[in-house]
Amino acid sequence: MWIERLVVVVLAVVSVALFLVPFRRRLDIINSIPGEWDNSDQERRTGRFILEVLFQSKVIRQRPLAGFMHALVFWGFMTFMIITLDHFCRGPRDGFGFALLGNGGFFSFARYLVAVFAALVIVGINYLTYRRFVERPKALGDHLSMTSGVVAVLINILMITYLIDAFECTERGTTGYSVLWWIHAAAILAFPPLIVRSKHLHLVLSPVTTFFKPFELARIKPLDFEKEEFGAETLKDLGRFTALGAFSCVECGRCFDNCPAAGTEKELDPKKLILDIKAGLLKDIESPVTEDTLSSKVIWQCTTCGSCTYQCPVGVEHVTPIIETRRGLTAGGEFPDPLKTMFKSLERHQNPWGYTQDQAEDFLEENGYPKFKDQDVLYWMGCLARYDDLYRKVSLAFKEKLEAAGVSFGVLYNEACTGDAARRAGNEFVFQEIAESNVEKLNGAAPKKIVTTCPHCLRTLKEYRDFGLSEEIEIVHHATFLNDMAREGKVGKADLASKKVVFHDACYLSRYEAPAGYREPRRFLKKCGVRPQETRRTREKSFCCGAGGAQFFNEEVEGKRINHERVDEILEIKPDAVITACPFCQAMLRDGLADRGVEDVEVRDLAQI
Repeated sequence: MWIERLVVVVLAVVSVALFLVPFRRRLDIINSIPGEWDNSDQERRTGRFILEVLFQSKVIRQRPLAGFMHALVFWGFMTFMIITLDHFCRGPRDGFGFALLGNGGFFSFARYLVAVFAALVIVGINYLTYRRFVERPKALGDHLSMTSGVVAVLINILMITYLIDAFECTERGTTGYSVLWWIHAAAILAFPPLIVRSKHLHLVLSPVTTFFKPFELARIKPLDFEKEEFGAETLKDLGRFTALGAFSCVECGRCFDNCPAAGTEKELDPKKLILDIKAGLLKDIESPVTEDTLSSKVIWQCTTCGSCTYQCPVGVEHVTPIIETRRGLTAGGEFPDPLKTMFKSLERHQNPWGYTQDQAEDFLEENGYPKFKDQDVLYWMGCLARYDDLYRKVSLAFKEKLEAAGVSFGVLYNEACTGDAARRAGNEFVFQEIAESNVEKLNGAAPKKIVTTCPHCLRTLKEYRDFGLSEEIEIVHHATFLNDMAREGKVGKADLASKKVVFHDACYLSRYEAPAGYREPRRFLKKCGVRPQETRRTREKSFCCGAGGAQFFNEEVEGKRINHERVDEILEIKPDAVITACPFCQAMLRDGLADRGVEDVEVRDLAQI
């Protein structure tokens, strides 16, 4: 009937228009923001896209049951796309003159294959609906979205009407079949307007976000001060990829589940932060970042541990906009008072505590550290190894291992701080001054390999590539170097081999350097005869110690202390010792154990076993 055909066409046009108009607005917002899409290494990006989007690997890995149910819905809709077009072509009666999939064996095969997936979609969507509206995990938030409920109902209607049609429960050409067809078609046409105005827009955008997301976790791009770049002052300054991520957010709450600030009753909620950015972008991209959109209070609670971004299944960046906002605040002189001392010390003394170079050089001379002069390895010590009495013991232990193994190494007596804390706190001006000085120093020394005991130094030294550090210089963490030494038989059995130990994964290793960052330390321990017990949150899901993002130099005044939360988790295992691979982690865990009155649990570095 021509009238039915006309109605179908009109409704389809209306549905598409109700999708395209707001969708175009969101695309215009994203494209109006400065930035470029990173299209490098397309082969690697394609492989990641296949794994994370098509196979839903990350969704399933992080939350196996809920993730698998989500994957069933996704796979079902993937198979449903062609059959849906065929559905409209056939029409309620005589259709539009053709059957897209024909009427032969292929159509029968496709029809029943999709029927299997339709049944699986019903299982998946109803489990997810039960989880959202009955179980109501905290990470999903207190607000119950009616759109989610409507979408769940529509999906059930789609699948049930399709199954009735697929198994020919109604005869084609009858009034009953026509009613069934129209119910199915109406449910399909209701989707586009709902998708674009809700979290379900991730169905369209998240594959793009996943493809273009950086390979490097929380990538920080240098500011060009000559072009008057000072960080984010308006939402537009947060960057194009941040905007894309904000509109891609699926609101699953994985970031909330894994955030150390949120997990210790602080105000920072990374999911809410992204949703606030989205709401702000829709309102006005020129509006100020802080106060009108984001609370400056929560911006300073982030430890930059990267757990939020690492766990996100759709490629949303949380840490980067936080650091960009800190840059804008710091450029305007707005930052927590405790950071003032650290900034001044870095400017005047090239270390965060204001120690003099003489204090470090005296320690180095007294303990016979060789000066670097074209040796095979430059040992980059980091500030704690040079100035902190307790962590100096780690440095000495590592030095002894290098000497015992016959490694040709040296240190820079005039080594300065890498500026990690300044950069994560948003003081890009101080950081760049330090970075440029260190790059000149390192390029002049021209080491073949730099080994450091500090993951924060490791990360920041790699960021020096943006400032001209030679690509020929290899930069590795001492966990990797120790593992290589053990593989060559240059490290003996550990005295902790018979004891119950826990290895605490440092964020700047386990996620920023994943997967090597959590594999190499364990391989080294195994070679030394140590088999660490695993905490509830371990490897790439390890819980932060609370020191990153310059929080080591800031005050933690709200909620439970992050290092106390981590220590309590470690103490569940009742270990004899805790092994670390980061100076900040060691200090925070040591303090946390002392605060808990625990005196019989040792805290050692990998170099000390």
